[in-house]
Amino acid sequence: MELTVLGKYGPYPNATGCASGYLVKNRGDLLVMDMGSGTLSRLMALTDIREVRHIFISHLHYDHTSDLLPFRYLLEELNHSVNIYVHREDTAWYRLLFSHPNFKVRDIDENTEIKAGSMTLNFLKMEHTSNDYAIIVRGEKTLSYTGDTVYNENVLKCLRLSDTVLADCSKPESFKGPHMTVGQAKELAEKYGAEIIATHLSASFDPTRVLEGFKNITVAQEMKTYII
Repeated sequence: MELTVLGKYGPYPNATGCASGYLVKNRGDLLVMDMGSGTLSRLMALTDIREVRHIFISHLHYDHTSDLLPFRYLLEELNHSVNIYVHREDTAWYRLLFSHPNFKVRDIDENTEIKAGSMTLNFLKMEHTSNDYAIIVRGEKTLSYTGDTVYNENVLKCLRLSDTVLADCSKPESFKGPHMTVGQAKELAEKYGAEIIATHLSASFDPTRVLEGFKNITVAQEMKTYII
């Protein structure tokens, strides 16, 4: 199983980066997780879009969804449809994003299990200012992605169930908001054996130095592929 980071920033990127987006590959099957600003062009650089059939959206904030809009133009041109896995919301933004014939939308919650080629997908509710779901991807290995969240018991479940967790845990200690900090990343690394890839970086803060010395924490690098 491979994970490629398309974009790692939120709520907005730095001058050269992209907002949240990730590509998972397992036995030739592809899964895109979130499509924030700038991620579409990077996805196009890595793969034939006609091979993309499965997209997971953790929640509906703009930095995780905005490239879905130009993506629809490309799908129309290619006459290609994709499966979208997202929690249903009765909002104008949800309707704008997903009311398109090339998006085959499936509602998810904690009782949902989806077979996506060689991968099995399950979901866990997280705690954020918008309805956010983590995804557990089981293939040759098990990868979890938290989306955006504060510390909660389902974060621990991701760590217990997974070989690698792509986690929203990169904010500075002084940060006050709905995300985990580097201090919480350290606590998780000390208590659990899973590999942690820290993502959702602030544009003005690089947590690399702070997290040095923790062998099972890696700070996400854009356009890098990690072997799970």
